[in-house]
Amino acid sequence: MVMQRAKSLLLSESAFFSAATESVIDQERHQSSRRGGLSRRYSSFDLGAASGDNQPIIEVAKKFLSTTCPELITILDNHSDQISARDRLVKIGRNVNANLRYGQEAIARKKRGKAAMMDIWSPDEEEEIIGSEVERKLKTDDNLQRLVKECQDLAKLLADPVKVPTVRYGRTGLQMPIVTLGCMRFQQSWNRGGEPITSPDQLLKECQDNLVNILRYAIQCGVTHVETAKAYGCSEMQIGLALKVLFDEGVCKREDLIIQTKGGISSSTSKSDYKRQILEQIELLGLDYVDLFSVHGANTADHYEWLFNHGEKGNLIEAVRELKKEGKIRWIGFSTHAPSHVIKKLIESDAFDYLNLHYHFAGAYTASGDGDGNEGNLDNIRLAHEHDMGVFIISPYDKGGRLYTPSHLSRELMLPEMEPMEYASMWLWYHGHLHSTSEGNAPIHTIVCGAARPSDLDQPVMAALRSTTSEAAEDFKVVWRRIQERKDRLLGKGWTSTWHVGLPNYTQSKKRGFQIGNMVWLYNSIHMYGMLDFAKDRYGTLLGNSAKWDEEKTWKENVFANPGFNWMPGCGYDPSYDYSLELKDVPEENKARVLQAMKFVHEWCCPKNSKTMGLEAGADEKKDEEAERKVIPLEWQSAYDMRPWTAFPER
Repeated sequence: MVMQRAKSLLLSESAFFSAATESVIDQERHQSSRRGGLSRRYSSFDLGAASGDNQPIIEVAKKFLSTTCPELITILDNHSDQISARDRLVKIGRNVNANLRYGQEAIARKKRGKAAMMDIWSPDEEEEIIGSEVERKLKTDDNLQRLVKECQDLAKLLADPVKVPTVRYGRTGLQMPIVTLGCMRFQQSWNRGGEPITSPDQLLKECQDNLVNILRYAIQCGVTHVETAKAYGCSEMQIGLALKVLFDEGVCKREDLIIQTKGGISSSTSKSDYKRQILEQIELLGLDYVDLFSVHGANTADHYEWLFNHGEKGNLIEAVRELKKEGKIRWIGFSTHAPSHVIKKLIESDAFDYLNLHYHFAGAYTASGDGDGNEGNLDNIRLAHEHDMGVFIISPYDKGGRLYTPSHLSRELMLPEMEPMEYASMWLWYHGHLHSTSEGNAPIHTIVCGAARPSDLDQPVMAALRSTTSEAAEDFKVVWRRIQERKDRLLGKGWTSTWHVGLPNYTQSKKRGFQIGNMVWLYNSIHMYGMLDFAKDRYGTLLGNSAKWDEEKTWKENVFANPGFNWMPGCGYDPSYDYSLELKDVPEENKARVLQAMKFVHEWCCPKNSKTMGLEAGADEKKDEEAERKVIPLEWQSAYDMRPWTAFPER
């Protein structure tokens, strides 16, 4: 349903549009006077994650809020964390600018008699989403009204925090908040190069203060499940220090929190090694026990064997079971980037109380294209429910489509009802109802937000609070139906239901480790949602794996020679390769389109340089390369970036 117009002191029909336009134009006049002229409306701001000048967009937000939501300005002006206050203004300003930019460029294109490239919109979609100049102004006004409502909700949340809903977390019996705080984005270092951070005196005060503020805000909002890992650099150490501060301040008690950490395994790990490692992790957290411990990266059939059939080194699952008996661990789980058949085997072992896996509205990350019946990890979520396991979804906002930098297409498909981050969250929280069939129920209990700054929790928390309302349920249905109709129109009903059938991912491609299911998934995601930047990120890992693949080695030697391979597995498309053997189980009517999809992803996502193309490019080849450079459709471009600054571990 189109959002009902809220009561407002702004009385004109396009009041929000007018307030937004005035706020942006004021700043652009200021910018152009400094730079000697304005080149393009709504494109004069530095809007990247590493922006060195956020002040202009902050001024846009302030001016917009001064007439639409002045109460939020008052709260931010008096907020104890002024860095977070500025971050929120950056995000609001970027959202305002993105709404205006798309409308302005889409109408300008229409006036030139041009349609969107790549058959992005059907005539009906074009009419509904863009329409005439007046109609587009009203659509933008609706989008901005939704932003104002979110700002009003944020003002209330910051003034008087409300706790997110909780659900029973499978057989653990824990009351799990439906939003989890992920701890791989706020630590100072990954400790994967340079001098490792191993002691408190190496920490930057700015970084540790930010981390404490994230935890404090999360706990105030009821996000009491804190999830980290040994592999996250100095995250465990910094959390341990932060928890002591919060306990001493009386913000919370140990029993108020659900603390989860994870530890990886390898072929050389013995049972005693693993037990010692886990105890060191618990000590680093400054705790007597952890509520949840996960085997981190149970990604291959070999990981299964190391857990349950590890010979003289001892079965590694026994180390975890012993620590549970000793009271150091309350519940045992696993976290995985595995193909779906490996995940199924781990669930069927009945050794685990919960699992962390990828599963999102746009795909299932590394398991995309897998599945004997349903695509991806849907059958595994149903199987986990049969075993009464807790289900935790990894990375819905990053591996689920880089939704902190959504494309214009994704936003226009989901607005004015929801921003992409909210839709992605609702899709998971409503999943048990959406996918409850004769094949079984498939509830999801919690989804993680990897927060690099306190403001990163705003949208997930507000979405969680809104998820219990009838208005949210109705808005979700509207967007869900719109997406289903688009799938049927753009991809075709036959393709939508069968594209994954018979496709191999790297475990079935024994000669070259091709991740074919993932490549076709990326093709679908680009066309459906405009997720080109996301696809480039994901396909980049396949290209990196291809560059390291040695045909003189066996499949297994290649997989384990590259430490990152089983986390982001598979190789990319090779134009010279004959795929007939890999595609032997693909329905005949799909084979040509599968090949077309792989080629499409390679052409759009492969960097145009001699190294990745395997060429020593001469002058003529370089000219050809420039001629082939793709013009990216407006709808596939990022609308905004919700990262006001570069996260500490990425610096």
